[in-house]
Amino acid sequence: MTGWIADFFRLAWGLIYWNTRKSWFRYRRGRSPCPCQSPSDSGRALETQCEAVVHWHEAARFRRVCPLLVQTPQGWRCAAHTADVRPFWGRAAASYGGTIGALYLTGALAVFIFLRVVGYPVNIFQVCWPPSWSEVARARGWYFTEQARLAFAANRTGEALLYLSNAYEFDPSNYAAGLTLAKTLQSGQPVPSNRIYERLYREHTALREETAQEWFRAMLARGDFTGVQELARDRLLHGTPHASVWMRALVFATRQLHRDDLLRALRDAGDPAITAWRPLLETEILFQAGRTAEARATLDRADWRGVPAYGAFYQVDQLIAQGDAFAALDRLGKVAPDLDPETRVALGLAAFARQNLGRPYQQQVDQLLNPRLSPAVLKVFAVQLIRHPDPALLDRLYAKLQAEPVAFSTDNAGVYFALLCAAGVQGDWTKFSALGHRISAESGMSASFLVTLENFFHGRTNSDRATSILPLLPLPLEVTYAMIERYPGLPPVSVQLQP
Repeated sequence: MTGWIADFFRLAWGLIYWNTRKSWFRYRRGRSPCPCQSPSDSGRALETQCEAVVHWHEAARFRRVCPLLVQTPQGWRCAAHTADVRPFWGRAAASYGGTIGALYLTGALAVFIFLRVVGYPVNIFQVCWPPSWSEVARARGWYFTEQARLAFAANRTGEALLYLSNAYEFDPSNYAAGLTLAKTLQSGQPVPSNRIYERLYREHTALREETAQEWFRAMLARGDFTGVQELARDRLLHGTPHASVWMRALVFATRQLHRDDLLRALRDAGDPAITAWRPLLETEILFQAGRTAEARATLDRADWRGVPAYGAFYQVDQLIAQGDAFAALDRLGKVAPDLDPETRVALGLAAFARQNLGRPYQQQVDQLLNPRLSPAVLKVFAVQLIRHPDPALLDRLYAKLQAEPVAFSTDNAGVYFALLCAAGVQGDWTKFSALGHRISAESGMSASFLVTLENFFHGRTNSDRATSILPLLPLPLEVTYAMIERYPGLPPVSVQLQP
């Protein structure tokens, strides 16, 4: 066994050493002594001994280095004349290549077996063929994503986060894993969440609008209004298909920050994507500067025909905010074709409530409550109750909901949380508790979280900012806006988008 091992290492070294020396001998064309034949012999074929095998345990093994070594009655001899001694690099290449290939395949097979035992959905070709190694990385990402899903289902959030982090690290192209990780981190770890969102935003250009929407909602709920500003500006300048959504986000964020410098910069930049928004920007800048009379004049005389859909909402909303509900209702009638039915109803309710127009207000409420309740109607009323508290309306709405229950599902869970917030704003703790128990039973929300929410609406928490609780609530966007307006606060430090 020892001799075999020794000969193995001699073979590994000899394939290079002897072929190199014989190559040099051929290059020198006999001017240097033959490196492998005994100098005391004749140098003729089948008569000359081979010095290269003197120290080998089994001389026959040297034939893998040089097939010129043959067995004769007189022992092992060289089958070539001295002048014909030559190297065999092909054998060296075949030996090394075969050995490396065998080791590679053995290692690949071991890795394949290990990955399959762990649970990675890979095949042997993906493991063995280097151009397919990216598929292995994706398989690992899929595996950890699936493990994260199971951990979330078992309520092991910490373990799920670790799996998601591994999934995204192994496969950065796994958009779903990255987005889920960013959304999960957004409330407790906003800085790493922002970094992941920004990476997704930059690298997955085909999904940029979807990423921006999710990122925007996360930053808005946290009160990161500077981040909302930067993201909205970037989307508006890059031809977003949802310009109205982003202009509203930009205007809302600037109001919360009490800074109109970004609005001024956009107005003065002359970018074609912003040209249509100039009437709105001019009006908003005047309103934020406290020049109300000039702003109202601009609102009345500006040509709004080319302004996208948010322009119609903005005109009516600003008139309501200025307390001129009749002008707002008149303007609502003119711009109604540019608004969806839900927005028209919500603006009408707000105008009636602001002007204390009891009869038309009740007529509008009756029209909404007469048909069977829908999640859209519940959302409209929740927003109205948050912006304009009305205990009597909450009583009617809750009675209607009791008589005609709306199924709790993933799609409409947000409206139940919105009603919970509306009950908290009214201070109706009986309905708050009943809605809270319904939500807990359907969604698994903890009782301690309900207590936290109730303490917030009671004013018994350390923060009176809505953004202290909004990251934990799956609310519709309009409800989030309403909550921040009712419970405003200063924004945290933001991560800036790179130009």
